[in-house]
Amino acid sequence: EGALDLTRAVRFVRAHAEEYGIDPRDIAVMGFSAGGILSGEMLLNFDGNTLPTVLDPDYQPDELDQTSADAAACGMIDSFYGRLSVGTTDVELLRSGNLPPTFYCYGTRDPFYNQFLANADAAEQAGVEVERLQLDGFPHGFGASGDWIPAYDQWLRAVFAEN
Repeated sequence: EGALDLTRAVRFVRAHAEEYGIDPRDIAVMGFSAGGILSGEMLLNFDGNTLPTVLDPDYQPDELDQTSADAAACGMIDSFYGRLSVGTTDVELLRSGNLPPTFYCYGTRDPFYNQFLANADAAEQAGVEVERLQLDGFPHGFGASGDWIPAYDQWLRAVFAEN
């Protein structure tokens, strides 16, 4: 259900892109830790024109539901595609999601470090454009230190310049 909330948010931003002064093709989703998992859940299962009726048959679609929920990029900060505490290595699942370019940022002291690596490898095998930023010596939830924010911003600008 949380992923459907994110789907709705993407649709809202896209529907109001002109008044916000943004290109409706330049909407990315990202999350830190569980927020990244939520972003991945949305991209794997509820983007595009998928309606909430897949979970709630009583849902009444409205005008906003006619807007695409596709994202141009995904940021996985201390996170991965999968479920809480378990990153997927299912290449076919990742391929079936038609995932956008994905930026992974993680620290080497994070207890999920090996899962970040395995998930990013599987995403690459699935044909997803992957960029990685490894922060040596950083734990889970490293915050805004480590100069990763300018690297993420630079990567996003490059992704959107290509599109």
